[in-house]
Amino acid sequence: MNYIAVDWGTSNFRAISVRDGQVIRTVQDTCGVATCERAELPSILRKQLLRLEEAWDPHLPVLLCGMIGSNIGIADAGYMALPLSFRDLLGKGRDLPGILSNPLTLRPGICDPRANEICRGEEMQLAGAIALTDTCTFAAVGTHSKWMTIDRQQQRVTGLRTLMTGELYHLVLNHSVVGKGLPSQVTSASAFSEGVAVAQSVEAGQGDLVSELFRCRGRYILGDLDPASAASWLSGLLIGHEILRGHPGNARVCFIGSRALLPLYQQACEHIGLPCSTLEAETALIAGLNEVFRHDG
Repeated sequence: MNYIAVDWGTSNFRAISVRDGQVIRTVQDTCGVATCERAELPSILRKQLLRLEEAWDPHLPVLLCGMIGSNIGIADAGYMALPLSFRDLLGKGRDLPGILSNPLTLRPGICDPRANEICRGEEMQLAGAIALTDTCTFAAVGTHSKWMTIDRQQQRVTGLRTLMTGELYHLVLNHSVVGKGLPSQVTSASAFSEGVAVAQSVEAGQGDLVSELFRCRGRYILGDLDPASAASWLSGLLIGHEILRGHPGNARVCFIGSRALLPLYQQACEHIGLPCSTLEAETALIAGLNEVFRHDG
């Protein structure tokens, strides 16, 4: 499996050169599709790929995934609707002739029109996680966490749900009165667990999330919470809420994410008493890309 993959999102660009299924070189930049003129995207792509230097080969197939295939990207590749077969999940997508000398394809996202849910980029992580685990429920966690379910017997993706945990955390902490006047924050496992416990109370009907978000400020103003631990408490509340809303009963969930974020989801699950496993996003992505090219071969 020899190819070049481009993971091009709203804020960032990353090109990955792969030989025999192994990454040999990666280049990154902040030229996300939202920061570039649409007409300039083909030339930006060509310039960025040349940064791979000796790992660049004008004959290798190139696969574009992420927001580059959206309505603000190089072309709109659309979305594949759920329920979606594994075979369709592993398709390369739309051919894009005339941009590179390489065979160039653009992957679509996935959607669930029954629930007005859309996903672009995380479906490649899902493809890898399906191959690497025996789990049936996955959560690609981050700014907009994507909870996805599959039916292994019928070989298809069956469910998609978005929880805006990361973005909501950032907005409340940095752009609302809750975070105003706070000192430098320190990581606190105990404050995080206290936040998870409040999320459990909300799930049990003893309060609501909107009120508890503001009560974070009340807690540290009134002396119930160390102001330096407010971010940890808020993180526990929101991650706990996400897990309790997204978790299907007692089924094991595989969390896909960064090294920094995955331990928090593990801690929250341990506090709640729910089974989970973890998979780094980079590992899942490369495995998913390898599956696409194995499937194509």
